[in-house]
Amino acid sequence: MASIPKTMRACQLVGFHQKYEIRDIPVPIPGPNDLLIKTGAAGFCHTDYQVWEGVYESPLPMTGSHEPVGTVVAIGSSVKGWRVGQRVGVLLFRHQCHVCTNCRTTNDIRFCEQADYAGLKADGGFAEYVIGDAENCVELPEGLEFVQAAPLMCAGATVWSGIQACLPASGLPIGIIGIGGLGSLAVQFAKALGHPVVAIDNRPEGLSLAVEASNPSLNADLVIDSRSPNALSDIKKWAGGSGLPAVVCCTDDVSVIEWGLELLRPQGVYVPLGLPTESLRFDSFTLIFKELTIKGSVVSTRKEAQDMLRCVHEHGVRNHLTVVEFGRSVELPELYMNKHLKGRLVVRY
Repeated sequence: MASIPKTMRACQLVGFHQKYEIRDIPVPIPGPNDLLIKTGAAGFCHTDYQVWEGVYESPLPMTGSHEPVGTVVAIGSSVKGWRVGQRVGVLLFRHQCHVCTNCRTTNDIRFCEQADYAGLKADGGFAEYVIGDAENCVELPEGLEFVQAAPLMCAGATVWSGIQACLPASGLPIGIIGIGGLGSLAVQFAKALGHPVVAIDNRPEGLSLAVEASNPSLNADLVIDSRSPNALSDIKKWAGGSGLPAVVCCTDDVSVIEWGLELLRPQGVYVPLGLPTESLRFDSFTLIFKELTIKGSVVSTRKEAQDMLRCVHEHGVRNHLTVVEFGRSVELPELYMNKHLKGRLVVRY
């Protein structure tokens, strides 16, 4: 194994709404329960754009990306179950305190009041090396390329958890709204789990992405342009007349999120995954008189993420990617806002 250098190149946010800068910074030193990972690829997603906007009031300068994957090059003194040379993915949350109120009541790192978030509150994956919490990393399947694996650490973990939150009985249909980087994965996961899927979007790129899976059996069964005056009636007719038992919404457009509630049959379950900065709103009559359930969903647990990766491996789930080399990482916010972007943005090292 090559020796680990003292410094590395990192793409850092130095000011909100300002261009990223590539800087030389120290290689991080792993703590007792950390993995030091040589980055193979790292993704850019909606949350990264919100970080760039200052939504999370992140400490600056900060290295972005909470979707890193790579190879373990060093391990902390207390680490068990990991070894140098393993290919791993780093999930968002790191360093559970185990003592706060949420930890005592849930014992779930996702709700820890003291955890740090890679790429949101602490340095993330847009660097040659990144720290991973040994308790919240996952091993990557053999043959899964780093550029394909990176978006699964957030986009994949988010939609997998969202589908589990609303999962109807086997064989029942699911609606997926917003067929971008998250939605295209949600379509494939729902199909892999045995559900007919209607994919809903209003962009040509999203509508085409719903039927462009590498494994054709994972394409949506029905694709609906939400701008169509018959969109609602066509979806309900396809679903059996009264609506869908479950809908996962992958956009942060508040009006679209509100509209999605109309797609549900009585006692249906709705999981809005988009994270708008303004509050969500829903029609009270629709919600109450149809006894609907609206469920929040963050991201997968480590175990759920491992299940997701098995699904990816067994069914050939793949991201539609726009891959950029590290030198172009300073352009990521601009690239992300291109309305014609399809799928996920990933930086390759």
